[in-house]
Amino acid sequence: MIKFRFSHSLLLTLLLCNSLCFSQSGNLYLDRITENRDKYAIFQKNFNPLKYDPAILKSCFIAMIDDMRQQLFYCTPFVNLPMLDSAAKMQADYQTEKEKLTDINEVPFQYTAQRLKQYGFTVQGTEVVAKAKAHQGDNDYSYYDVCIELLKPLLKSSSSVSAMLSPQYTIYGFACGIDKNYRFVYISFVMGNDLTHQVFNSVISKQKDLPITKGNAGLSFYDDAICKKCADDNTLEQIYDMLYWDENGDVFLQFNDAKYVKKLLTKAGNAIVLDFIQKEQYNCRVPQVDHNKPFRGMVSKPIAIEKILASNDSTPKSNLFHAKIGAIPQQIELTKAIDINILLLSDKKVVCRTLIKKNIQDIKTSDLKADSLIQGQNYEAALYRLSHSLSDSTINETKLFSIVQLAAHKEKTYLSPIFTQAVQMAVQRDPRRLCTLLDTFSISVFDNIEVKKIYCNTCN
Repeated sequence: MIKFRFSHSLLLTLLLCNSLCFSQSGNLYLDRITENRDKYAIFQKNFNPLKYDPAILKSCFIAMIDDMRQQLFYCTPFVNLPMLDSAAKMQADYQTEKEKLTDINEVPFQYTAQRLKQYGFTVQGTEVVAKAKAHQGDNDYSYYDVCIELLKPLLKSSSSVSAMLSPQYTIYGFACGIDKNYRFVYISFVMGNDLTHQVFNSVISKQKDLPITKGNAGLSFYDDAICKKCADDNTLEQIYDMLYWDENGDVFLQFNDAKYVKKLLTKAGNAIVLDFIQKEQYNCRVPQVDHNKPFRGMVSKPIAIEKILASNDSTPKSNLFHAKIGAIPQQIELTKAIDINILLLSDKKVVCRTLIKKNIQDIKTSDLKADSLIQGQNYEAALYRLSHSLSDSTINETKLFSIVQLAAHKEKTYLSPIFTQAVQMAVQRDPRRLCTLLDTFSISVFDNIEVKKIYCNTCN
């Protein structure tokens, strides 16, 4: 059993904003590729839509994506899974058959999540689609040129850029096809991570009888169109800092500025849900976590933001905020170790953000710029500034463990190769210190299966 003690970012947002500006005067993402055209000489062979090699097109496309990810975020290369290729092929074939650019298919495989489940994955993944001309008349046209044409519209879309370049995604599937008239090339690019190929064992759950909310409780996964307003607002993480629960299991929000709380909660969406996670769910022997749900444990009913604000029991003159917002479910023993995550909802049911316990304490990196960003709670920007240091095997131990903490801060980064690599290096440097640190983190970081393996092998 694991023992515990109680105790979508500034940089990326700027990059996404820039991408929209650059679309009018040349795309700077593409410039990173075209300025190194010689690097892709192997792909500058003629592309013939009547007789082409899909493997070459796939290799070219992924090489370009990997290069941008490495330059921007020091990500390790994507890893290909053949079964994800199959999920992508379903959509690539559909597009070529219909001669239409779309990520929507036909029932019962209408959405990406349904296609992922068809091939044995969880619904935790995303997909982008693109098309390009299959020829340029009498002009020379290579695999390299086709990939540039495929990437142009993708890199002008903030949602596509945030998915393709996010360190959160580490595995991929790719498929392509050409329509019957040989006019256009269509592709599907499916991305996932550790959560995509972890399967929940419902039989074990019933045997252990841990209280976990059945079904999806009416909640839906992240939707870019609905969630874009709050997805990368760093200030919303302060909501978790207000959370506490007492020995009776009552859960409260508390802060010393009621006006600021109102401003913050109004930006968060229209409701929150409390996710009560027993740390025993993540034990090393028989874990019980269902990644086909937008939550992990037992969840409360949605609590309207208006109701939370109206529950403030402090006097108006004090400008303090103190409100009871829920209670730990009776099915969970109060003596058990738990985490409480806060799910921010928009459109009443879409989980736009999951707030976890802050995993960052007293970090000083000796990098003045990074320390300034940390002071301003711009943790993700600080992480990406420091992450290039992981390529140095002699990295200062203080900086290394600071990277571990920064990467553990939110889902996008604790599921990324940056967190995995930092933990792998830290366990070689000082395993005892790493185990102590991991014990203080939110249990959610063990959704990173590689980090959990290190913990179970070293600390348990």
